[in-house]
Amino acid sequence: MKNIAIIAPSGNIETLDNLLQAKSFMESIGIKVTIFPGCYKKFRYMAGDDKTRLEDLHNAYLDDDIDTIICMRGGYGAIRLLDKIDYDIIKKHPKKFVGSSDITALLVSIYKNTGQITYHAKMAVNGIAKMSLDEFYQYKNAIENDVYDLPKFNHCALNFKDGTFEGGMLRGILWGGNLATIVSLFGAEPKSYVPDEDIILFIEDINEPDYKIDRMLTQILRNKPLREKIKSVIFGEFIGAGKYLDEILKEFALTLGAPYTYDLNITHGDKNTVVPIGLRV
Repeated sequence: MKNIAIIAPSGNIETLDNLLQAKSFMESIGIKVTIFPGCYKKFRYMAGDDKTRLEDLHNAYLDDDIDTIICMRGGYGAIRLLDKIDYDIIKKHPKKFVGSSDITALLVSIYKNTGQITYHAKMAVNGIAKMSLDEFYQYKNAIENDVYDLPKFNHCALNFKDGTFEGGMLRGILWGGNLATIVSLFGAEPKSYVPDEDIILFIEDINEPDYKIDRMLTQILRNKPLREKIKSVIFGEFIGAGKYLDEILKEFALTLGAPYTYDLNITHGDKNTVVPIGLRV
Protein backbone atom coordinates (compact mmCIF):
# COMPACT_ATOMS: atom_id res chain seq x y z
CA MET A 1 0.00 0.00 0.00
CA LYS A 2 2.25 2.71 -1.32
CA ASN A 3 -0.08 4.45 -3.74
CA ILE A 4 -3.78 4.48 -2.83
CA ALA A 5 -6.84 5.59 -4.78
CA ILE A 6 -9.97 6.59 -2.86
CA ILE A 7 -13.12 6.20 -4.95
CA ALA A 8 -16.83 6.50 -4.15
CA PRO A 9 -18.89 3.81 -5.92
CA SER A 10 -21.80 4.23 -3.50
CA GLY A 11 -23.01 7.02 -1.23
CA ASN A 12 -21.97 10.64 -0.93
CA ILE A 13 -20.79 12.54 2.14
CA GLU A 14 -22.06 15.72 3.78
CA THR A 15 -18.65 17.19 4.57
CA LEU A 16 -15.11 16.49 3.40
CA ASP A 17 -13.55 16.59 6.88
CA ASN A 18 -13.12 12.84 7.48
CA LEU A 19 -12.14 12.15 3.88
CA LEU A 20 -9.37 14.73 4.00
CA GLN A 21 -8.35 13.51 7.44
CA ALA A 22 -7.92 9.97 6.09
CA LYS A 23 -5.83 11.33 3.22
CA SER A 24 -3.62 13.44 5.49
CA PHE A 25 -3.14 10.54 7.91
CA MET A 26 -1.91 8.17 5.21
CA GLU A 27 0.26 10.81 3.59
CA SER A 28 1.89 11.50 6.97
CA ILE A 29 3.35 7.98 6.91
CA GLY A 30 4.56 8.17 3.34
CA ILE A 31 1.62 6.80 1.36
CA LYS A 32 0.57 8.64 -1.78
CA VAL A 33 -3.20 9.18 -1.86
CA THR A 34 -5.35 10.23 -4.82
CA ILE A 35 -8.98 11.18 -4.21
CA PHE A 36 -11.00 10.59 -7.36
CA PRO A 37 -13.57 13.15 -8.62
CA GLY A 38 -16.73 11.29 -7.62
CA CYS A 39 -15.81 11.62 -3.95
CA TYR A 40 -16.59 15.33 -4.19
CA LYS A 41 -19.90 14.95 -6.03
CA LYS A 42 -23.52 14.31 -5.13
CA PHE A 43 -26.28 12.75 -7.20
CA ARG A 44 -29.37 12.04 -5.13
CA TYR A 45 -27.98 9.90 -2.29
CA MET A 46 -24.98 8.75 -4.34
CA ALA A 47 -21.54 10.18 -5.00
CA GLY A 48 -22.03 11.36 -8.57
CA ASP A 49 -24.10 9.74 -11.27
CA ASP A 50 -23.42 6.21 -12.52
CA LYS A 51 -21.12 7.45 -15.31
CA THR A 52 -18.93 9.38 -12.87
CA ARG A 53 -18.69 6.55 -10.36
CA LEU A 54 -17.99 3.97 -13.07
CA GLU A 55 -15.29 6.12 -14.65
CA ASP A 56 -13.60 6.53 -11.29
CA LEU A 57 -13.58 2.75 -10.80
CA HIS A 58 -12.15 2.10 -14.26
CA ASN A 59 -9.62 4.93 -14.09
CA ALA A 60 -8.36 3.83 -10.69
CA TYR A 61 -7.65 0.38 -12.11
CA LEU A 62 -6.11 1.79 -15.30
CA ASP A 63 -3.58 3.82 -13.32
CA ASP A 64 -0.66 1.41 -13.04
CA ASP A 65 0.99 3.48 -10.30
CA ILE A 66 -1.91 2.73 -7.93
CA ASP A 67 -1.63 -0.52 -5.99
CA THR A 68 -4.70 -0.29 -3.71
CA ILE A 69 -8.22 1.07 -4.15
CA ILE A 70 -10.09 1.95 -0.96
CA CYS A 71 -13.73 2.97 -1.14
CA MET A 72 -14.81 6.18 0.55
CA ARG A 73 -17.95 4.78 2.23
CA GLY A 74 -20.94 2.50 1.73
CA GLY A 75 -24.53 3.68 1.52
CA TYR A 76 -26.11 2.76 -1.80
CA GLY A 77 -25.17 2.72 -5.47
CA ALA A 78 -22.66 -0.07 -6.11
CA ILE A 79 -25.24 -2.48 -7.52
CA ARG A 80 -26.10 0.04 -10.25
CA LEU A 81 -22.58 -0.36 -11.66
CA LEU A 82 -22.29 -4.15 -11.81
CA ASP A 83 -23.64 -4.66 -15.34
CA LYS A 84 -21.57 -1.75 -16.68
CA ILE A 85 -18.13 -2.70 -15.35
CA ASP A 86 -15.44 -3.69 -17.85
CA TYR A 87 -13.97 -6.60 -15.92
CA ASP A 88 -11.21 -6.98 -18.52
CA ILE A 89 -9.76 -3.70 -17.25
CA ILE A 90 -9.67 -5.14 -13.74
CA LYS A 91 -8.13 -8.41 -14.95
CA LYS A 92 -5.37 -6.60 -16.82
CA HIS A 93 -4.58 -4.14 -14.03
CA PRO A 94 -4.94 -6.11 -10.77
CA LYS A 95 -5.02 -4.19 -7.48
CA LYS A 96 -6.12 -4.59 -3.90
CA PHE A 97 -9.77 -3.50 -3.68
CA VAL A 98 -11.14 -2.60 -0.24
CA GLY A 99 -14.61 -1.83 1.09
CA SER A 100 -17.61 -3.15 3.01
CA SER A 101 -21.33 -2.55 3.52
CA ASP A 102 -22.86 -1.64 0.12
CA ILE A 103 -19.44 -2.23 -1.46
CA THR A 104 -20.04 -5.95 -0.83
CA ALA A 105 -21.71 -6.00 -4.27
CA LEU A 106 -18.42 -5.00 -5.89
CA LEU A 107 -16.27 -7.22 -3.68
CA VAL A 108 -18.04 -10.43 -4.63
CA SER A 109 -18.58 -9.45 -8.28
CA ILE A 110 -14.95 -8.51 -8.85
CA TYR A 111 -13.83 -11.76 -7.26
CA LYS A 112 -16.27 -13.81 -9.34
CA ASN A 113 -15.44 -12.11 -12.64
CA THR A 114 -11.66 -11.77 -12.25
CA GLY A 115 -10.52 -14.26 -9.61
CA GLN A 116 -8.80 -11.45 -7.72
CA ILE A 117 -9.08 -11.50 -3.93
CA THR A 118 -10.95 -8.46 -2.58
CA TYR A 119 -11.06 -7.14 0.97
CA HIS A 120 -14.07 -6.69 3.22
CA ALA A 121 -12.65 -4.05 5.56
CA LYS A 122 -12.88 -0.52 6.87
CA MET A 123 -13.17 2.30 4.37
CA ALA A 124 -11.78 5.83 4.27
CA VAL A 125 -14.36 8.08 5.92
CA ASN A 126 -15.61 6.03 8.86
CA GLY A 127 -12.55 3.81 9.13
CA ILE A 128 -9.12 5.11 8.27
CA ALA A 129 -10.03 8.63 9.42
CA LYS A 130 -10.49 7.25 12.95
CA MET A 131 -7.58 4.79 13.13
CA SER A 132 -4.59 4.89 15.43
CA LEU A 133 -1.21 4.31 13.81
CA ASP A 134 -0.97 0.77 15.24
CA GLU A 135 -4.44 -0.09 14.00
CA PHE A 136 -3.63 1.17 10.52
CA TYR A 137 -0.46 -0.90 10.31
CA GLN A 138 -2.43 -4.02 11.32
CA TYR A 139 -5.03 -3.16 8.67
CA LYS A 140 -2.31 -2.56 6.07
CA ASN A 141 -0.56 -5.83 6.88
CA ALA A 142 -3.80 -7.82 6.67
CA ILE A 143 -4.56 -6.41 3.21
CA GLU A 144 -1.03 -6.75 1.88
CA ASN A 145 -0.57 -10.31 3.16
CA ASP A 146 -4.13 -11.78 3.05
CA VAL A 147 -4.36 -12.16 6.83
CA TYR A 148 -7.51 -13.37 8.58
CA ASP A 149 -7.57 -15.24 11.88
CA LEU A 150 -10.28 -17.83 11.42
CA PRO A 151 -12.30 -18.31 14.63
CA LYS A 152 -12.76 -21.75 16.08
CA PHE A 153 -15.93 -23.48 14.99
CA ASN A 154 -17.10 -24.36 18.48
CA HIS A 155 -20.73 -24.21 17.48
CA CYS A 156 -21.54 -26.59 14.67
CA ALA A 157 -24.53 -28.02 12.87
CA LEU A 158 -23.21 -31.20 11.31
CA ASN A 159 -25.13 -33.23 13.87
CA PHE A 160 -27.99 -32.19 16.07
CA LYS A 161 -28.38 -34.17 19.27
CA ASP A 162 -30.33 -33.31 22.39
CA GLY A 163 -30.55 -29.67 21.46
CA THR A 164 -26.80 -29.21 21.00
CA PHE A 165 -24.65 -28.76 17.92
CA GLU A 166 -21.62 -30.94 17.26
CA GLY A 167 -19.16 -31.40 14.43
CA GLY A 168 -16.17 -29.80 12.70
CA MET A 169 -15.36 -27.18 10.11
CA LEU A 170 -15.50 -27.77 6.38
CA ARG A 171 -12.98 -25.94 4.17
CA GLY A 172 -13.56 -23.39 1.44
CA ILE A 173 -12.91 -19.82 0.41
CA LEU A 174 -14.03 -16.85 2.49
CA TRP A 175 -17.01 -15.19 0.81
CA GLY A 176 -19.75 -12.81 1.93
CA GLY A 177 -20.20 -9.43 3.54
CA ASN A 178 -23.28 -7.36 4.21
CA LEU A 179 -26.34 -9.63 4.24
CA ALA A 180 -28.82 -7.17 2.70
CA THR A 181 -26.39 -6.38 -0.12
CA ILE A 182 -25.77 -10.05 -0.86
CA VAL A 183 -29.50 -10.71 -1.10
CA SER A 184 -29.91 -7.70 -3.42
CA LEU A 185 -27.79 -9.56 -5.99
CA PHE A 186 -30.31 -12.35 -6.34
CA GLY A 187 -32.12 -10.69 -9.24
CA ALA A 188 -29.14 -11.45 -11.47
CA GLU A 189 -27.95 -14.76 -12.87
CA PRO A 190 -26.21 -16.71 -10.08
CA LYS A 191 -23.20 -17.22 -12.35
CA SER A 192 -22.48 -13.48 -12.04
CA TYR A 193 -21.84 -13.63 -8.29
CA VAL A 194 -21.88 -17.22 -6.95
CA PRO A 195 -18.28 -18.52 -6.78
CA ASP A 196 -17.21 -21.77 -8.36
CA GLU A 197 -15.57 -22.98 -5.14
CA ASP A 198 -17.08 -24.17 -1.87
CA ILE A 199 -17.39 -21.23 0.52
CA ILE A 200 -17.22 -20.26 4.14
CA LEU A 201 -20.00 -17.69 4.21
CA PHE A 202 -19.54 -14.64 6.46
CA ILE A 203 -22.39 -12.19 6.98
CA GLU A 204 -23.21 -9.10 9.03
CA ASP A 205 -25.74 -6.27 8.99
CA ILE A 206 -27.00 -3.19 10.79
CA ASN A 207 -30.41 -1.85 11.78
CA GLU A 208 -32.32 -4.80 10.39
CA PRO A 209 -35.13 -6.22 12.58
CA ASP A 210 -35.26 -9.94 13.27
CA TYR A 211 -37.98 -10.70 10.75
CA LYS A 212 -35.96 -9.09 7.93
CA ILE A 213 -32.85 -11.04 8.90
CA ASP A 214 -34.99 -14.18 8.94
CA ARG A 215 -36.38 -13.34 5.50
CA MET A 216 -32.95 -12.67 4.01
CA LEU A 217 -31.50 -15.89 5.39
CA THR A 218 -34.50 -17.76 3.98
CA GLN A 219 -33.76 -16.19 0.60
CA ILE A 220 -30.25 -17.65 0.81
CA LEU A 221 -31.72 -21.06 1.66
CA ARG A 222 -33.98 -20.83 -1.40
CA ASN A 223 -31.09 -19.77 -3.68
CA LYS A 224 -29.99 -23.28 -4.65
CA PRO A 225 -26.77 -22.37 -6.55
CA LEU A 226 -25.49 -20.36 -3.58
CA ARG A 227 -26.81 -22.67 -0.88
CA GLU A 228 -25.00 -25.65 -2.39
CA LYS A 229 -21.67 -23.83 -2.12
CA ILE A 230 -21.98 -22.95 1.59
CA LYS A 231 -19.98 -25.40 3.73
CA SER A 232 -19.73 -23.38 6.95
CA VAL A 233 -20.85 -19.99 8.27
CA ILE A 234 -19.26 -17.15 10.23
CA PHE A 235 -21.84 -14.86 11.81
CA GLY A 236 -20.60 -11.31 12.24
CA GLU A 237 -22.29 -8.61 14.28
CA PHE A 238 -25.92 -7.72 13.55
CA ILE A 239 -26.14 -4.30 15.15
CA GLY A 240 -29.65 -3.35 16.23
CA ALA A 241 -31.16 -6.82 15.85
CA GLY A 242 -33.78 -8.10 18.29
CA LYS A 243 -34.19 -10.82 20.86
CA TYR A 244 -34.64 -13.68 18.38
CA LEU A 245 -31.36 -13.12 16.53
CA ASP A 246 -29.38 -16.01 18.00
CA GLU A 247 -32.28 -18.40 17.48
CA ILE A 248 -32.62 -17.29 13.84
CA LEU A 249 -28.91 -17.68 13.11
CA LYS A 250 -28.73 -21.15 14.66
CA GLU A 251 -31.80 -22.25 12.73
CA PHE A 252 -30.17 -21.06 9.50
CA ALA A 253 -27.01 -23.09 10.20
CA LEU A 254 -29.02 -26.15 11.17
CA THR A 255 -31.09 -25.96 7.99
CA LEU A 256 -27.90 -25.72 5.95
CA GLY A 257 -26.40 -28.58 7.91
CA ALA A 258 -23.26 -26.44 8.18
CA PRO A 259 -20.82 -25.72 11.00
CA TYR A 260 -21.04 -22.17 12.29
CA THR A 261 -19.16 -19.76 14.50
CA TYR A 262 -19.11 -16.09 15.43
CA ASP A 263 -16.70 -13.24 14.69
CA LEU A 264 -18.22 -10.03 16.02
CA ASN A 265 -15.29 -8.12 14.54
CA ILE A 266 -17.01 -8.53 11.18
CA THR A 267 -19.30 -5.59 11.68
CA HIS A 268 -20.61 -2.18 10.72
CA GLY A 269 -19.06 -1.04 13.99
CA ASP A 270 -15.63 0.31 14.84
CA LYS A 271 -13.97 -3.11 15.15
CA ASN A 272 -14.55 -4.15 11.52
CA THR A 273 -11.71 -6.53 10.68
CA VAL A 274 -10.19 -7.37 7.31
CA VAL A 275 -11.64 -10.46 5.61
CA PRO A 276 -10.11 -11.40 2.23
CA ILE A 277 -12.86 -12.59 -0.10
CA GLY A 278 -11.60 -15.53 -2.12
CA LEU A 279 -8.93 -16.55 0.37
CA ARG A 280 -8.85 -20.32 0.83
CA VAL A 281 -8.72 -21.41 4.46
